[in-house]
Amino acid sequence: MNQENPSPGEGRRRGPVPGIRLKLTVFLLPLVFLLVILIAAAVTKITDDAIRNDLMQRGVAISRVVALSSGYSILSGDRLAMDRLAAETKNSTGDIEYVSIRDTENVVLAHNLIEEHGKAYVAPEPRKALGTFLETQAYETMRGGKELIEFSTPIFFSGKRVGTVSLAISRDSVLAAQKSIRKSIAIAAAVFLGIALLGTFVIASFITTPVKQLSSGVNELSTGVQFTPIPIRSRDELGELTRNFNRMAETILSQKNRLTRYAKDLEESYIATVRVLAASIDARDPYTLGHSTRVAFLACELGRKLGFSTEEIEHLEKASLFHDVGKIRTPDDILLKGQRLNLQEVEVMRRHPDEGADILRMAPSLHRYIPVVRYHHEWYNGNGYPEGKKNAEIPIHAQIISIADAFDAMITSRPYRRALTTKGAIEEIMRFRGTQFSPELTDAFVRMLQEMPPMEAVSADTAGRRGMAL
Repeated sequence: MNQENPSPGEGRRRGPVPGIRLKLTVFLLPLVFLLVILIAAAVTKITDDAIRNDLMQRGVAISRVVALSSGYSILSGDRLAMDRLAAETKNSTGDIEYVSIRDTENVVLAHNLIEEHGKAYVAPEPRKALGTFLETQAYETMRGGKELIEFSTPIFFSGKRVGTVSLAISRDSVLAAQKSIRKSIAIAAAVFLGIALLGTFVIASFITTPVKQLSSGVNELSTGVQFTPIPIRSRDELGELTRNFNRMAETILSQKNRLTRYAKDLEESYIATVRVLAASIDARDPYTLGHSTRVAFLACELGRKLGFSTEEIEHLEKASLFHDVGKIRTPDDILLKGQRLNLQEVEVMRRHPDEGADILRMAPSLHRYIPVVRYHHEWYNGNGYPEGKKNAEIPIHAQIISIADAFDAMITSRPYRRALTTKGAIEEIMRFRGTQFSPELTDAFVRMLQEMPPMEAVSADTAGRRGMAL
């Protein structure tokens, strides 16, 4: 049904279908990629927060140390000590931009830059408050085109506020640290993606390899190639599936071998039945005894000369044995008549091709021989019966049997005529070349006869042993 009425999509040319490995890879890689991106983003966020917190803690601690160390110097007016404290603090860490110690009037008492001494301290703008840590306040700000984080800590001495320390740390160090960490994270993510890609292929291969082996095993079973058990490489569901498949294949092969033996025995019985049937048909007329066997012998010999395959020669032989099966329905008074038949009797005799076709229709396994049996009395020029087919309209097997049938009839005696010699029969065959018989088949048949011993020396048993393909 599918062949007669194909679905609309079946006639279209289909492109390559993606395999399971590709599908798994396409499915898993985006998930792995998304997971790596999320992990990288989370790690980046955590490290950024850690670096920022470290900077904040460091700024607060340094600012508080300076505030504690400068209280007494402010009250004693020891500006040298304060300058040294500001300078040493500035030089202690490369990312400290400035250290400013001022009094309660906001006048700079000490600064790492000498020129700032005695000036009123001016807070940079704009300022973004980051929070208050104990007494220290932190701000994000800009000064001199640089992004800074300024820490301001009040200076107390004996419980009295005596001034303020302002310390600024450049955010460049933070950004540099963040950039370095992010680069490391990006490299690690790329490496992890590469490992994930390789792992995805390995996992896909682990899944698809048994599937491919199962598919190959199915192909071996279906094409008849020697089946090799699939190795079991795991103890999971795929391993169990492979084990069950091997068992199934062994069962199928065992059943196939039994069926092959049964089929061979059945075929031998069938062939024996065919031979018995052909012999029974010929035995009705003592003059045609062995006729079907001799026709089969001649037809098979010609088939070999024409290069037919062994299978085709087997079909040709069976068709030859069946070619006169319709004579079973021919009345004895016509079939065994000792004189020439009249026109009415000839018409009855000419029914045997159609009668034979009707008999073969009763067995579906014999339907392939119906055209040969029905048309073996057709002529090359269209003057034969039952339909008047000609030339290539006549099946090649029917044309071969037609020549062999006519030749054997001519070299067999009848009550109303004597048998011709092989030479005489060949001359008669050549006389009908191009009219009753195909010119090419006629020439091949004659060449074959000239290479064989005279048919008078070939008995039915010899023909059966030599020419039969069954």
